[in-house]
Parts: sequence; C-alpha cells; structure tokens
Amino acid sequence: MKKTNEMLSYIKRFQFISIFLLLIMFSFTSHGQTTYTLQGNVTDNVGDPVMGVTVQVKNTALGVITDFDGNYNLKANIEAGNYTLVFRSLGLATKEVKIILNAQTQVVNDVEMTADILGLDQVVITGAGALTAKKQLGNTISTISGLDIAESGSVDITGALSGKLAGVQVSQNSGDPAGGISVRLRSASTVNGSSDPLYIIDGVFVNNNSTNVLNVNSVVQNRLSDISPQDIDRIEVIKGAAAAALYGARASNGVVQIFTKKGKSGEPVVTLSSSVNFNSLRKKRDFNQEPFDWTSSDITILSKEPVTRYDYQDMVFENSTGTDNYVSISGGKDNTNYFASFSYLKNNGILKNTNFEREGGRIRVNQVINNWASASVGTYFSTSKSQDMPNGGYGFGVLQTILFTNNKIDPRPDADGNYPNMTFYPNILEYINTFDFHQNNNRNISDLQINMKPIDGLKVNYILGYDNAESIGSTYVPIGTNTVLLGSASTSTISTKLFNSDLTASFDKKIGENIKSTTTTGFAWQSEKTLVRSISGTGIAEGVKTTNGAASISTNENRSEITTWGGFLQQTFGFSDKLFITGAIRLDGASVFAPNERNQFFPKASMSYLISDEDFWENSFGNTINSFKVRAAWGEGGSLLAIGAFDRFLNFVAGGIDGNSGVIPSTQLGNPDLRPERQSELEFGIDVGLFNNKIGIELTYYKQNITDLLLNRILSPSTGAGTRIENIGTMTNRGFEALITATPIQTNDFSWSITGTYSSNKNEVNNIEGEQFGIGNFGFSVAKNGNPLGVFYQGFYARNTDGSLLLTPGGLPQREKGSLDVNGNPVPERDGSGQPSGANLSKVIGDPNPDFIASLINEVTYKNFSFRMQLDAVQGNDILSWDTRMFYRFGGGPATASELRGDDVRGTGAAKFGIAESYIEDGSYIKLREISASYLLKKPLKGVSSIKLSLTGRNLFSIDNFSGYDPEVNMDAQSNGSRGGIMGLVPIPSVIKFGVTATF
Repeated sequence: MKKTNEMLSYIKRFQFISIFLLLIMFSFTSHGQTTYTLQGNVTDNVGDPVMGVTVQVKNTALGVITDFDGNYNLKANIEAGNYTLVFRSLGLATKEVKIILNAQTQVVNDVEMTADILGLDQVVITGAGALTAKKQLGNTISTISGLDIAESGSVDITGALSGKLAGVQVSQNSGDPAGGISVRLRSASTVNGSSDPLYIIDGVFVNNNSTNVLNVNSVVQNRLSDISPQDIDRIEVIKGAAAAALYGARASNGVVQIFTKKGKSGEPVVTLSSSVNFNSLRKKRDFNQEPFDWTSSDITILSKEPVTRYDYQDMVFENSTGTDNYVSISGGKDNTNYFASFSYLKNNGILKNTNFEREGGRIRVNQVINNWASASVGTYFSTSKSQDMPNGGYGFGVLQTILFTNNKIDPRPDADGNYPNMTFYPNILEYINTFDFHQNNNRNISDLQINMKPIDGLKVNYILGYDNAESIGSTYVPIGTNTVLLGSASTSTISTKLFNSDLTASFDKKIGENIKSTTTTGFAWQSEKTLVRSISGTGIAEGVKTTNGAASISTNENRSEITTWGGFLQQTFGFSDKLFITGAIRLDGASVFAPNERNQFFPKASMSYLISDEDFWENSFGNTINSFKVRAAWGEGGSLLAIGAFDRFLNFVAGGIDGNSGVIPSTQLGNPDLRPERQSELEFGIDVGLFNNKIGIELTYYKQNITDLLLNRILSPSTGAGTRIENIGTMTNRGFEALITATPIQTNDFSWSITGTYSSNKNEVNNIEGEQFGIGNFGFSVAKNGNPLGVFYQGFYARNTDGSLLLTPGGLPQREKGSLDVNGNPVPERDGSGQPSGANLSKVIGDPNPDFIASLINEVTYKNFSFRMQLDAVQGNDILSWDTRMFYRFGGGPATASELRGDDVRGTGAAKFGIAESYIEDGSYIKLREISASYLLKKPLKGVSSIKLSLTGRNLFSIDNFSGYDPEVNMDAQSNGSRGGIMGLVPIPSVIKFGVTATF
C-alpha cells in the first residue's frame, strides 16, 4: 500500500511540475512574425463544396474550418518560411499543400479532395489527445459523424449507435421515454462486472452507470441520456483489448470516444432546430377475446358462462408527443473561438403518465496562445426529470397486473372512487392515477485541455476532466393498494463524482529517408467517488407522499471510492509510409485489489501494411483494387473494476445483539487474494478499396481469452458463510466482423451509397466449479461450462421417440423426468405405462446470444433532397417470455381462449406453465430502425444560410415471430449475463418526427 501511494504521489507530482513548466513556457513568443491570410475553396471529386474541412498549418496550433460554401480564411501570425497546409475531412483523403510565406501576405490555394472510402487517412484519437492516422493502426477503429447521430431520431447517444458499426450490439432494454440502453462491443467479457465500453467525452472519462433509484429494473436509465445528441461532432469506437494498452483498465471492453462541436474563426454562426415527434404503440398483442369463461376452476368441468372481455391495452397505452429544441452559436476572431449551445427536450411515453424532460447547456472556448501552444476549456450542465411507472421484471407493475389477470374484470373505479381488485397486484388504473414514481438528475461535465508543440516533432497534451452526476428517485404508493395496504414512500440518491488527469506526449522523428519513428508516453490517474443514500417508510398518513410520519422507517447509506492509475509507453515505426509496426506496454493499478495484486502489466503489439502502395501492386491490380491493407493486433487487458471497492474484505451489516445495536458478519466472506480478471485478444483483418474506391470492405477475425473470472462461489454450510468471490472460470469469444460500403452512383446532382454490417460471435464459459450457477431470470439464466454466458437452463417437454410430445392420459403436455448420468446429463425414464418417471429433469433450453447481427443502410441524395433508410437485424437468439408463461395460467391470454374454443384440451396452459421450454420463443427480428427524408434550402432568405426540413421515422416496423410486443427489451435491464428475459416490459414505441433546422 505504501509503495502504491508513493507511486501515485510521484505521478501526481510529475504531472503538476510538467504542467507548471509548460504554462511558464506560454509566456515565450516568437519575434519577427507577420500576419498572413491563407484562404481558398475546398471541393470534392465531383466539384461540390465541402463544409467542415479542417485546414491546419502543419506542426502548429493554427487552424480553421471551411464554411457552408467550402471556403476557408485563416489568419496566421507566423514567421516567413516554408509551410504545409493540411486538409482533413471525414470520408475524404487527407490533402497536404506546400506553401511559401514571404512578403506577400495573402496566399490563395483552392483544393480538390478525393474520396477515402476506407478512412485510411482519417486522423483518430488513440490515447489522451494522441493523434494517429487510421492507416497506421493494426486494430479496428470506426467513426460516426455527428450528423448521423443527430438525424437518427434517438433521444439518446447510445441508441443512435445501433446498426452503424460492425461488432457493436445496441439494445434498448425498455420502451420508457429514457429507458436504459445496453452497448456491447463484440461480446461479454466478464460476468460480475459490466461489459459496457469506456465512454470518454472530450477527454473526460464519464459515468454511464445504470442508476436504479426506484428499485424497478425496467425503468433504469443510463447516464448518457443526460447528453443531447445534437451537440456531437463525431464518435470514434475502438474495439478489443488492444484499446486497454492505451486507456487502461477501464477500457477492457473497448472505448467509445465522443467529441462535441467546437467553434471556428469567423462571423458568428447561429443554428436553430426544433422538432416534434409522435410516439405510438407499434404492435398490439393478442389477448383472450372469447365472450365466455369457465364456470368452475375444475379442469374436468367444461361448462361455460358469458362474460365481457376488456382490452386493457387501450386503457394503459396512448399515443403521445414530444419536442426537441436546440440553439447554438459559434464563431471566433484571430486566436480565439467559441461554441455555446442550449437544448430542451420533452418526450412523453406511450404508457400513460410517463415522460422524460431534459435541459442542457454547453460552452467551449479554444485559445491559440502562440503558433505552438493552445488551450481549451469546456463545461456541460444538464438537469432532467422523468415521470415513471413501476413495470417489468421481479416486482409489481402495470403490465404485470395485466399478465396476472383474467381480462373479464372491469378496472374502472366505482362511483365512490374505489378500484376493484384485479389480482394480487394493484389495479392498472390505480397505478396510473394514484402512484407517483419519478426521477431527477443533475449533471456537470467539465474539462481543461492544454496542447503544445514546443519543438518540431514533439506534441504534449494535458487533460483534466470532471464528471458529477446525481440521481434522485422518489416513490409513493397510496394506502389501500394490494401491494402495500398501509402505503409507502421512499427516496434514494446516487451521487457519483469522477476525476481524470491525463498527460500524454508524443515525438515524431525521421530516421533516414524512409523510416519514421513515433514515440508516445503518458500517465493517467482517475478517481471515482460514489454515495448512495435511501430512506423508505410504510404506514404513511392519508394524503402524505413522503416518509414524514411513517409508522415504519428504514434507512441505508453506502460510500465508496475507487482509484485507478497507470502509465504507458508506445513505439511505432513507419516504413515508407506503408508498413507500420507498433509495440506498447502499460502498467495499471486499481485500489479495489490488495497491494500485492493491484498493479498489472499489459502489453500490446500491432502491424499494418498498405500493400497497395507497393509498385508491383499498382502495376498489377491498381485499376481494380485501389487500396489493400492487412492488419493484425494483439493486446492484453484486464477488468480491474469487476468487483466493488470493498468486496475483497469481510464486510459487516447492522444487527441487534441482546437488544442493543451492533454489527454482524455478512453472508459473504472476504478474499484478500483476489486477482483482476485478465483478457488476451488477437485480431486479424484486411481493408480493401475497389473500383476507383467506389467499394470499401473491412473484414476482421478475432479471438479473445478471459481468465481469472471473478465469480460468487457458493460455500459449504460448514464455513458459516454463504458465498465468497473467487477467481474461478474462463471465457472465450471468437468472432467475425464485416463492413461493406459502396457508392455505386455519384454525380453533381445525384448520389447513392450503401453500407452493410455483419457480426457474429461465439461465446463459451468454462472451468466453473460446480458446473454452473444462476445469474438472473429467477435463476433460469446460468453460467454453465461449455455453453455461452446466460443460457436458459430449466425443464423441458417429455417427448416420444419420434420427437412428438408425450401427453398424459388426459391429453396434456408434461415435463420430462428421469435421472442424471455420470457427466450430469439428463436421461429420460419411463414407467410401465410409458409415462415419465423419476425426478424432474432440466437442460439448456435456449440461448439469448444471437448467431449474428447485421444492418443495411441506404442513402440517396438528389440535388437538395436526401433519403435514408436503415434496417437492423438480430438473428438466432432465444427469449424467455414470462409474459407467455403468465398467459398460460391466469386467463387473459390466447392460451385460455384456445381452450375455451375447444382447440386445446382444458388445462393445457396450466400444464405448460410448469414447463420452461414452452415459453422459449424465437427472438430474431429485422427492424426498420430509421427512415428519413429531408430537403435543404440554401440561402432562402437574406441573412439565412440554410433551412433544412426533415421527416424521420424510427422503429416503424419489425419482422419477427415473437408473440409479445417487442423482442428487443430485457427485464434485467443492463445486466451483463442475464439477457433475453421479458415480463411486463413497456415496448419500444414507433416514432415519427418532424424537424426544421436553420443556420444564420
């Protein structure tokens, strides 16, 4: 512990001294400088102007961005001499133009940029401020433009990622207005920890925790819902363990880097946008519509009586509206530019009395101090609130009541306002009209960045980041409901503060004629402080919605602090700007482990080779295969945060001893010898550009091995405890990813582009003591040796030798029985009459992990009109539909209707209720994720640069065989291992959005 503290002290001291010295250096300015005006126009290969191109004087901090007409105007106060202008833009090849600055102070250069369909010239961030051309990388990195994010129709940044990238699975776990979203880059890489990637916004390591402040899984929010998608300039995604060698332990699941918009020099530019959206229930599910019911609960009695059936869907769902408004102003003069924005969103849910409201503002100022130093400061604040309804999963809720109710009951209150009992859960209208569940969130993300190029080839970047998120949830259940007869109220608060301090330096040096060396090093320190407080009370007074005066009150408080630190050194050699070899080492530490295990060493190596730059290639294949790059990367990483701050200790809980307060040991033993989980990944890939770069192909194969999984092991009762976290189990992932993009037609007036993605992954868990253990879905989801994480393990149908169902003498299906062989496999057994005998048997009956995910995006532009359509597909996954199970038994579903009609033997649904295989369903789907059309009016009025009108649809239809509302949702929210369970969840709504954006 002492050595670790000393190391942290040295790192912090080094960072402080370095920054102090660098700030002193700011006072030195060059003499003999002249102000030059560098200007011109930038067009693409078909002659259209290109806006948003970054124009920079190479190896300086001087730069500007082209305007709407592709013009740039850069004031540069520098000495006379030879310089190079660098032009960069997403989707276009980087262009360098040499210029000579002398007595003539105005220099004009018009530039034509060609298509870069593979993005090989694209400059990406591969560390805290470290810039690297994509062609140098041996691992995959993908970029999405802010325009694609803003125009996706999603109110959440992570939701907008769906279908845009290969190897990225995005799932919206609930249709609530701010429902949580799960993002997996490739696959699960841990069981106890999160498989969410590391999110970085403008260099700040941000919190995207799933805050469950209402104790209702289905309304858990991600904290990236605090961020407006319209503030985004671009997003870069790095997959694989190779990312951890540069970003540390938090990046073992990959990295999502979010860059917000910045100002540009010139006259102020004001952007206004406003939209209204209409939300609706995409699909109604089947209910019992038979106008009869059984006269007796005895399944042998088949007499019926007339009843009135009610469609509860019409009572709890409604069409709703929302609005999203945004204003920004940007500009600058000389060496200072700025960007400021404000946004307001209000979105109502399709479940009555639910909504989400968000207000946010962003400010960023960039200052060029001299021709080799610049600084940037930014801050973002937001407040949001949501009105929620308890729903889904393990507790009570509106849709659960419907599942557990025979729909012959009229839920409307009587003349005295009393709600009739529907089942053992509250009345559906009682929830909507009297319950009060809401969340309030406050967020601030701020950063300070210093960028320097003090000498030729040396770049130094420092980032200080701060993220403060607070979520407060309040619940109120009135007196007299079936759930809590005396009523209840509660308030929970989760406050999380993150700090990160990152110092990175890189040095470029030419070695001889054809060899370039790039050395990068950096130090990082992060701190995460979390405070959880809750108070709840039952037996509340009539009309009181707080815990004041409650008959019984309980409180809880938890505090934790986690610190991580690390440093890395990376060396890249580039040979003739076509072969790149990289090696890196990183030392990481985390305070959650004991001193002898907390510091871990992670290496990385990669190779990238642009074979198409060889002379023989140009002469042999150049006319057809314009670009051909092979790449390979290997890296090690580790999930240093798969356990909590104090999980290695034997913790104590409050308890009473002889009438006095005290503490007693918890049922979980401590384990001071815990080691971090460790993963090793190897990937190979090729990037190919065909037919004058009209077609681009990226193919990647990877294999990932994870060892020392941190799992909760069940202990023998003789130990006096229940569980202990141990390093047991391994996991492997093998996958293939493909991205194909093509531009079949591109002229001045018309263009058509297609992008397709395909990803498959095979996950397998092994070396678990005891063969398996439950991880969710009421224990039906398990981690089981030789199987993918989260498979469903439960009872299955008894069948005849031909595969047909073995029915009881009464004609009902039944669960298989028998015994287990020496390997633990089920062996069916039969009695003398041919019926199942022995103990109930279980086996793997389903897998929630898809065989593959894919997407297809078509974009067409004709003059000022544009059209876009995106289809997302998830295929080969299974769903454990608790909705179907409840409909088997409680009378409101199609199973009872089938029995009432005589299509099935009475009692069939009740028999299936006890056979888990009967409610496993195919979760495959193809969704129309996005469809949009827009029209751009250029300079329609004096003083107005443009007006864009747009119409967007999201989740308008789904092709699937699922009997419920939506196969995409998940009742265990953002759980890593427990996926595919659905019970009483609000479906994802269909959205139609009308918008207008004006630029002045």
